[in-house]
Amino acid sequence: MKTQLPNVVAAASLLAAVLLAGTASAQSQPQLSYVFPCGGRRGTSVDVNVRGRFLVGATGVHMSGKGVSGKVISSERAAVDKKQPKRLDVVASPDLARVQITVGADAEVGEHDLRLITPGGVSNRFRFYVSQFAEVVEAEPNSLPEEAQMLPVLPVVVNGQVQQGDRDIFRFKAKAGQSLVLDVYAQKIIPYVADAVPGWFQPTLTLYDAKGRELAFVDDFRHHPDPVMFYRIDKDGEYLVEIKDALFRGRDEFIYRLDIGATPFVTHAFPLGGRRGTEVRVHVAGVNLPIGEVAIDLPQNSPSRRGVQVSSLGTLSNAVPFAVDDLPEVVESESNDTPQSAQPITAPVVVNGRINTPGDVDHFLISAKAKQTLVMEVFARRLDSPLDSVLTLFNPKGVQVAENDDTVDKSEGLVTHHSDSYISYTFPAAGDYVLRIADAQGKGGDEFAYRLSVAPPRPDFVLRVRPDNCRAPQGGTTFLNVAAFRRDGFDGPINLSVAGLPDGFSTPGEVLGAKQNETRITLSTPPDAPLGILCPKVLGTARVGEKEVAREAMPSEDQMQAFYYMHNVPTRETLLAIVEKGPFTFTLDLPPRQALKVPRSGRVELVVKASFKEGITPGVITLRCDRLPKEWQVEIPPIPLGETQTTVRITTFGNKAVYAGQRGTLIVTATMKVGNASVSGFVPAIAYEVQ
Repeated sequence: MKTQLPNVVAAASLLAAVLLAGTASAQSQPQLSYVFPCGGRRGTSVDVNVRGRFLVGATGVHMSGKGVSGKVISSERAAVDKKQPKRLDVVASPDLARVQITVGADAEVGEHDLRLITPGGVSNRFRFYVSQFAEVVEAEPNSLPEEAQMLPVLPVVVNGQVQQGDRDIFRFKAKAGQSLVLDVYAQKIIPYVADAVPGWFQPTLTLYDAKGRELAFVDDFRHHPDPVMFYRIDKDGEYLVEIKDALFRGRDEFIYRLDIGATPFVTHAFPLGGRRGTEVRVHVAGVNLPIGEVAIDLPQNSPSRRGVQVSSLGTLSNAVPFAVDDLPEVVESESNDTPQSAQPITAPVVVNGRINTPGDVDHFLISAKAKQTLVMEVFARRLDSPLDSVLTLFNPKGVQVAENDDTVDKSEGLVTHHSDSYISYTFPAAGDYVLRIADAQGKGGDEFAYRLSVAPPRPDFVLRVRPDNCRAPQGGTTFLNVAAFRRDGFDGPINLSVAGLPDGFSTPGEVLGAKQNETRITLSTPPDAPLGILCPKVLGTARVGEKEVAREAMPSEDQMQAFYYMHNVPTRETLLAIVEKGPFTFTLDLPPRQALKVPRSGRVELVVKASFKEGITPGVITLRCDRLPKEWQVEIPPIPLGETQTTVRITTFGNKAVYAGQRGTLIVTATMKVGNASVSGFVPAIAYEVQ
């Protein structure tokens, strides 16, 4: 009897897709380039175009979050526009799918993930937004004032695309006294474009009166390339708004959502965070806000990051980030502009402060003990503050002993200017030290808020797992990359495991060794695994000081910006698609759940056996092993035509970097020609232990 898979998502549609596949694992995995329009209003259905690769045969849609579902209407190979320049992205050889998204009346407002399901598995995610307002799709031509597209009564959301040399102009009616908010989503939709500089669509907004006179212009919002415009209407009438790229570029992926209306918008809040187990009164500032303060309850199980929103007449504002911690908190008190007037603080503590005016600096007095180590860290840009902090530490004689401007936090994949400061300092002698915080550019204002943590080191780690859309054939193997972002000197081993899989699935334990930041964890499926989608969770445990710490890995995807820069961007869920059995599968001459015993110096052998799916003509199978310990040698001869096995030979040389008791996993990739295509798969993970 087959084991039923838990957490199956859209099982029927995926099953239908896979059954149509023939040789499913030979079909490439779908990849989305863009979705347009990428949003819809509560209580409506919207037809969207999806472009990408390997979308033909798509029959299922997976949506994250509550109240949103979808179905595939059609999928086909799209005509290639030979006039378009060749690019690195997926549009160079596009497929087109037509999808209908149904947005329930109770759907969660905001961002959701949209994915397509095909015989090749589950696609990458694309952001889809649920709104509370009427939505329209731009209609070309609308590049000239006389062609301006008339919009319905505000508030409204405009879905548009900026093609090469394009600009879009819209006409709308507004009333005197309205404080309009014009908010663009562009980089928020597609954060990074691989083959474009600076690496995203950079829109500008221009507002005109009915006669074409310019009233306002914006090209960003503080450090964000997506512009936000605030404008108070002085008389009833028609107005025009123009959106285009600041660099006069255009392409299919330059899609946007433009919200227009007298809607609530929070520009900034203070403080930027609070302590678990307390209620925090947060001052909010912005446009069209009915109140200036909100109370936020922070129970003990609060996540480390949440949002602050305001509701006005049933309309939700944007959300601004809000941090949650366990340390005692204080508020910065002026005047602390000089070392002599430094505000005394006692570690551990979080100081909530602001660089109130241009040129302002804040000083804090720390009474340190000899040989005491403190970590002084600013959280500002990571909480959407425009502050570009600089931290400077002075000894009791006023001599500078440490300074930091910017420290990169690789776990913050959507931050492109890492401007928060970090100092870890061991005080050589007891005394009163002064810590100064300033803006590196000399700027300031109410929005230039920060959280300054001063505390002994708090060793910890954050885990990320990718890809977030892996697939495995029945009886096959796949793997997940797991990365650790370590904090405050933690360099110990992290034990990894996988939860959320049924019996019969093999997930050999893996260890991120001391000071190791990345590894792979493998998943092997039973031959009779039901077709469907699972939601596995990767867990990590480690001994940190006297405590056993457990962390769940956050799913993520790697995205390239401007030909070079790589960013690890968090997503919402890890999906594992179980697809049809591939052309070949492998078994090992090793008992299940047993590690291969490898000598520190010597040789060990292991037989790998292949079996072929009925109807598949066997070919030569080449095998390759990667991620070996230093100075190991692995020989894996190909499996010749007409044969079904080969021998893996591992030779070690007693390298000091490899120690007795060390554990790990070898990943072996296999490739064979099937017709005109090369099909790849994985040998079951080879767990090893050094003797």
